Amino acid sequence: MNKYMNRWVLYGLKAIVVLIWLGCIWGQVIVVPIFSEAVANTYPSQTPLHWLYLILGELFLVCVEIAFIGVWRLFSLSGSGSVFTAKALPCVNLIIGCASIGTAITAIALGTFAVSAWHDATMQGMDYFSIAAVLGATLVAEIGFILLMLVMRGLLRAATDQSDELEQVI
Repeated sequence: MNKYMNRWVLYGLKAIVVLIWLGCIWGQVIVVPIFSEAVANTYPSQTPLHWLYLILGELFLVCVEIAFIGVWRLFSLSGSGSVFTAKALPCVNLIIGCASIGTAITAIALGTFAVSAWHDATMQGMDYFSIAAVLGATLVAEIGFILLMLVMRGLLRAATDQSDELEQVI
């Protein structure tokens, strides 16, 4: 079977995945703990939610890291020329599953923040609406990504079916 992707492009993509994965680890070790503590210390209404935000942030980044396992596998399949086989569908399903869990985590964080901070007198309106807007925009982007991946899974399934039919004819 033909190879569909230039190996240098794949090396570049894999290097980017490694950098993103390292960024996720940095986020898990440094950014999420510092951010969740800063929010808890700055706003009294958020103090009891410090651990919830920490856990949600860590779980979200774990979802991203696991999804990149599927991305890495798709890159490998593309490099070997077997991307249009049934081997690719579990990788796409893994990405969709991780994105769905990440979206649920974002929705929980948004809902928790929106309810708990609504009547916090120490939180300025701009802070409240800025944080809610960022979480809301993230939620919309995640939903869009899931829908895109569902379309891509359908296209992959169609291409796999056509590839199987062509192999039978040949």
